[in-house]
Amino acid sequence: MFDINSSDYVLNADLVNDRTWDTSKSNYGYGIVAMNSDGHLTINGNGDVDNGTEQDNSSVDNVVAATGNYKVRIDNATGAGTIADYKDKELIRVNDANTNATFSAANKADLGAYTYQAEQRGNTVVLQQMELTDYANMALSIPSANTNIWNLEQDTVGTRLTNSRHGLADNGGAWVSYFGGNFNGDNGTINYDQDVNGIMVGVDTKIDGNNAKWIVGAAAGFAKGDMNDRSGQVDQDSQTAYIYSSAHFANNVFVDGSLSYSHFNNDLSATMSNGTYVDGSTNSDAWGFGLKAGYDFKLGDAGYVTPYGSVSGLFQSGDDYQLSNDMKVDGQSYDSMRYELGVDAGYTFTYSEDQALTPYFKLAYVYDDSNNDNDVNGDSIDNGTEGSAVRVGLGTQFSFTKNFSAYTDANYLGGGDVDQDWSANVGNAANLLI
Repeated sequence: MFDINSSDYVLNADLVNDRTWDTSKSNYGYGIVAMNSDGHLTINGNGDVDNGTEQDNSSVDNVVAATGNYKVRIDNATGAGTIADYKDKELIRVNDANTNATFSAANKADLGAYTYQAEQRGNTVVLQQMELTDYANMALSIPSANTNIWNLEQDTVGTRLTNSRHGLADNGGAWVSYFGGNFNGDNGTINYDQDVNGIMVGVDTKIDGNNAKWIVGAAAGFAKGDMNDRSGQVDQDSQTAYIYSSAHFANNVFVDGSLSYSHFNNDLSATMSNGTYVDGSTNSDAWGFGLKAGYDFKLGDAGYVTPYGSVSGLFQSGDDYQLSNDMKVDGQSYDSMRYELGVDAGYTFTYSEDQALTPYFKLAYVYDDSNNDNDVNGDSIDNGTEGSAVRVGLGTQFSFTKNFSAYTDANYLGGGDVDQDWSANVGNAANLLI
């Protein structure tokens, strides 16, 4: 092994071995050139005959300066440094255009926000930029993962308002709902898997006025998320406060609206290419809104088909932070919008004056618009997640009495940069004015 560490080493001798890159040959093998990313090896040679040793400085031959097969290993790792500090940086130069030595990567090294490996280009070896490091990938994925949590909460409030319009008469009251889901995000730069579990509690009341039946209320959501990819891990906590309302007019047109404030806390950890543990944390605040309008087509006394359109948005503002390996992440204003066109359909089976079952189905087109990028170590990196998707959902609501009901539903959403493999709501509502 030839270890030059961080030095600028000049070899005024031939670099020689009798190994080949061809695995089918009996002399397959390689020598190791080990170095840090700030090291450099210049091979000048001296025109000597290959005598089979790694370095030949005799004075009786006339051959190329380097021959044989070598693996280049990058030993250091750091979170500091820009792309310009590493990308295409020269590691080795053989001052002989006729060299027949082959150099390939022995490993990938975490340098700044990206991983790099050695790549031969003619008679030089340079650092080739690869994918994001595990820690940078997690840091850049956090705003998208926060948005996923908020979208689940938004769906939970939406389910409460939709159910208030169907089944037996709903006069408002207290409600509680579990929500959860699994997400896979991949925009070509960031990549993550996320599991979310949370609970929402709310209280609302029904008001008649202005030719409409109104539901007005407030809710609070609490969620935990677990995001990971390779060695990267993020533990998420979020708290959200909602106010919401729904107006159902006599002509069966309805309008739902909500406003929210959220706080997200994220603790990040990962392992670097050299085995070093990395951690850091970040907090962000966000404001959100939702607006939905549709029309309830009645199918007899029990069925309904409801075409609707909705728009929602979350606007995050995060803090500047630095990981333990010196990678710096600038605070990001991360904006995400969701547009949805769909249809709900259901049918209420009435068993008595107090009991009814309403199964329902949902199909929708969803477009997520989240064109964002973030500065890491001074470089702008794309971390927006967007695209078109299809939502399919099934659910049921059961009224046990006039004053108590329960519901459950499940959804799949796929096609954009973030696939929602599954999500679920399980909740109940009770009229407190008995």
